[in-house]
Amino acid sequence: MKKIRILIADDHNIVRQSIVSLIETSPDMFVVAEAEDGQKMIEKYFQFKPDVVITDISMPRMSGMEAAEVLLSKDSSTKIIFLSIHNSDEYIYKSLKAGACGLIGKDILKGELIEAIRSVAEGEKYFSGKSEEELNSIVKRYDEISLKGTGSKIDLLNHREREVLKYISQGLTSEEIATKLYVSKRTVDVTRISIMDKLDIKTAHQLIRFAVEYAYKNKESF
Repeated sequence: MKKIRILIADDHNIVRQSIVSLIETSPDMFVVAEAEDGQKMIEKYFQFKPDVVITDISMPRMSGMEAAEVLLSKDSSTKIIFLSIHNSDEYIYKSLKAGACGLIGKDILKGELIEAIRSVAEGEKYFSGKSEEELNSIVKRYDEISLKGTGSKIDLLNHREREVLKYISQGLTSEEIATKLYVSKRTVDVTRISIMDKLDIKTAHQLIRFAVEYAYKNKESF
């Protein structure tokens, strides 16, 4: 029986080891290499030529998204599954657009991980159990939003993200926002990162400017 050869990329060793432990319980697959960032992931891919790459989206030096783009430009047959703390529709959309074959949450259960790997290895897609029809619907919906520009991408934000953006527009720090929302500063920081990702904003300064400008133009709805 031909085994599925897997490359794992994540900047947290404990996460990599957890995935390795889950995979090692399945007789039809094994891990050929590990990488701690996007650049190493590219190097290890061409060194070991795995059947499936499992990579975190956010990593230092080069993100999983950026590394996936490089790999797919050099080898369009690369089969990539993204790992993320987020697996909502907007992240499914971003993953599909990046050329990935799958997206699973970091809180995965063994059964889901194994199912995702087998599905992708066989040429199928695996996005949190979504059907092909559901994936097509997600792509169509977010394509329409993207065509309308950054201003309309505000529709991608959930209620908590809108709240944080509103407080950012008022000049509050993460600590102050955390107090307002009765959550931890870490929760606010993670929410800020999610907002920036969804709105395609690269820096904290750009986020503040966007929040202020949006609040000024949308006083009644913000």
